[in-house]
Amino acid sequence: MPMPAHMELEGKNQGKIEGSCDMQGREGTILIYAMNHKLHIPRDTHSGLPTGKRVHEPLTILKEFDKASPKLYQALCTGEQFSNVTIKWYRIDPTGAEEHYFTTKLEDAIIVDMKPYMPETFLPSNEPFKHMEEVSFTYSKIVWTWEPDGIEAEDSWTVPK
Repeated sequence: MPMPAHMELEGKNQGKIEGSCDMQGREGTILIYAMNHKLHIPRDTHSGLPTGKRVHEPLTILKEFDKASPKLYQALCTGEQFSNVTIKWYRIDPTGAEEHYFTTKLEDAIIVDMKPYMPETFLPSNEPFKHMEEVSFTYSKIVWTWEPDGIEAEDSWTVPK
């Protein structure tokens, strides 16, 4: 079973936006239950050849309502830019300990969409679910890091490829 990831945010106006996580060593982070992000290169359906530049769709996280929620709505409504959006991914290593093994970092990100939801409360099967929200970010630069070996890749809209 995958482990939740943890997000750190720093807004250019609001400063550090803390989440409600109280796990030792990850206090104040935002707990991420799911993440979705699509990158693609447009292709001609007949030839398979590229028809344009790479496309980064918004990176969307799923989180529980927490103390960061009002500040995230404020950032969405004002178009606040984030100087730092860092997602740290964890797994269980061969010794059974948790290991931070992957990092996704966004630069000059903004929130472009928020969608709160709750499951149908009258269904007993939905009892374990909490009030959740999806938060979608776009960005000018993304950096992916494989932490065990320090392997890094990045893409920036401001630097031509």
